[in-house]
Amino acid sequence: MTDASTPLAAAPSHILDGLELFQDWLAHEGSKSWNPLDASPDGGYEHVWTAWLGHLAAARPPGKRQGVAATLSVKHKTPAHPPSSPRKSKTWHEATAVDVQRFLQMRAGQRAHHQPERQVSEVTRRRYWRLLERVYEHALMHGWIAVNPASGLEHGDRPASEDGKGHCLPPLLWQSLPRHFPTADGYQDARDRAIVLLLYELALAPEEVRALLWRDLLDAAQQAWAAVGGQNRPGFLRIDGSRAAQQRVLPLSENAAQALADWRRFSSTQRGPSVVDGEHLVFYSRRGGPLSVRMLFHVASQIIQRAHQALPEHAQKAALQRVGPQVLRNTAIVQWLRAGRSELEVIAQIGVESTRALRHLQHYL
Repeated sequence: MTDASTPLAAAPSHILDGLELFQDWLAHEGSKSWNPLDASPDGGYEHVWTAWLGHLAAARPPGKRQGVAATLSVKHKTPAHPPSSPRKSKTWHEATAVDVQRFLQMRAGQRAHHQPERQVSEVTRRRYWRLLERVYEHALMHGWIAVNPASGLEHGDRPASEDGKGHCLPPLLWQSLPRHFPTADGYQDARDRAIVLLLYELALAPEEVRALLWRDLLDAAQQAWAAVGGQNRPGFLRIDGSRAAQQRVLPLSENAAQALADWRRFSSTQRGPSVVDGEHLVFYSRRGGPLSVRMLFHVASQIIQRAHQALPEHAQKAALQRVGPQVLRNTAIVQWLRAGRSELEVIAQIGVESTRALRHLQHYL
């Protein structure tokens, strides 16, 4: 077994620098045909990786702790250094399990690298560790390092995994959400209203919202929606997923149909008629690329938090566990099942192959 204190440097003729390695890994992940990562600058991964490189480069006395968890242990400890001996600056391929341990150590009041407005949580720590593990696994696969330093932590001491159960909003909060949906009286509000209605009413997966194209909006006859004359609102939404179960056509409520029509109008006025052509994304970033995971989370979370704050004080006792788009999908599914819809009908609606995909929500039923 490799000593965790041994540098993991490889010996190719040219080794990538830290940012080159990250971009190579991100390009590899983003090119996957299944479940690709969000490769946009807003995705958050680059902020964490940059913080990791800064952690390695910082020369600090070894007695001073830094990072995001104070109780982690590793398989092997480095020999003790004299108190006056500074820790040497390292490059990414010289990192050890001890460096990963220090990076993951938690400090009081520490803010997340990917979202500075949020404090670091156990879930955040695990995601940071998983990012390091995956990037270094990519380097290991190419022969650029001999050992993955993120794999040097004892399994029992790694950041705790999530419990595997899905999270839902309390019924009172769920029922109150529509009162806090934005009205379509401006460019951003029209976009956010359309997004949240698709999540709330249709339980679309976050990636389905981000991948939606204008050609996927159909009229009452399930033909391409022309948005002219009497066909001023779409009637159906076609989801063109990669798996057979994801291929489906869903009816739109009047609210959702009107919200999409309003967003089309604002989008065309703001960016020009070409942005609402059939092959263009319905929802996009300010730069015109796909809407980032972070922005989709922001749209959902600000509405959930606003509605939660507006509840009576006695209804706010339970802290919100999740506030992103996935919790809206989960809650919609649970509401349908509680209302008596069959599991087969629900899995057809949400685009999954088996009722096993509902097991993570059974504790709510």
